[in-house]
Amino acid sequence: MLSPLFPRIVAAWRALVLLAATAMSSQVYAQPLELVTSIKPLALIAREITAEDDQVVTLLPPGVSPHAYNLRMSDRRLLDDADLLLWVGPELETFLRKPLQSQAQKLLTLSELAGLEWPEAGASHDHDHDHHHHGDGADMHLWLNPRNAVVVARALGERLAELRPANAVDYRRRVEAFAAQIDLLDAELENMLSKVKDQGFAVYHDGYRHFVDHFGLNQVDFVSLTPEQTPGARHLYHLQQHLGAEAVCLFTEPYADTRAARDLAHKLDLRSAELDPLAANERANTYAELLMRLGQSFSACLAASKGG
Repeated sequence: MLSPLFPRIVAAWRALVLLAATAMSSQVYAQPLELVTSIKPLALIAREITAEDDQVVTLLPPGVSPHAYNLRMSDRRLLDDADLLLWVGPELETFLRKPLQSQAQKLLTLSELAGLEWPEAGASHDHDHDHHHHGDGADMHLWLNPRNAVVVARALGERLAELRPANAVDYRRRVEAFAAQIDLLDAELENMLSKVKDQGFAVYHDGYRHFVDHFGLNQVDFVSLTPEQTPGARHLYHLQQHLGAEAVCLFTEPYADTRAARDLAHKLDLRSAELDPLAANERANTYAELLMRLGQSFSACLAASKGG
């Protein structure tokens, strides 16, 4: 279940958006915009900033990892027809590197935005895993930090205002409404997670450092670098040697083969729970719901005693 305070956050945001829409009702809008986002979390942010008649489409199907996806012809047509293309960057959506080379004028590359908060590379683990992280070592799952979501929203609002000047005031008011909603969400998540900050845990795939660092959680390790990689015997042995003493929970994901992780959790008597950073679960219809469900998954598993 979502937090009892969560409906208040949603209600406050809806009221602010309604005020913005009412203020713009007398203006004549230009042609609606077509936005294409690489992944659902970006679409969730975009839908809270765009006008009601703008269209937001997501390339990646639900439950598919951005680390490995092959574009279809219909996807390429979407890219060609879009007014704006929203993606994190080539380190995450590797399948878009070549197709977007000819779309530079349409691109909003989020990893290049000023003002983003970045976790310290390697901060969540100090062990040798015989592999390296994306690109220069930065965790590209930047939307998992709520402050970064506001940075994204502001950049998107300004880009939309440039493309559709008649709607600029509406876009900017929606950005401010979103930022106010995120302030409330951030405070509620901080209060929820402050109770479990000392509890150690491991994640299936090393993609949560933006969330973990922002809320000061105690991630001690990960099973795999990306969802597609199968952990080797050496790494699993290493995990088995220290997780039993340092962790109470091991988190899996809905779109990865996590049998090795589940077996490890069972062997070490760790609790296990599922994290969904891509909002593959259809119940997450807003960015706030995505982050709240993530926070509740962490809280519920870490609050329970080991072996309970």
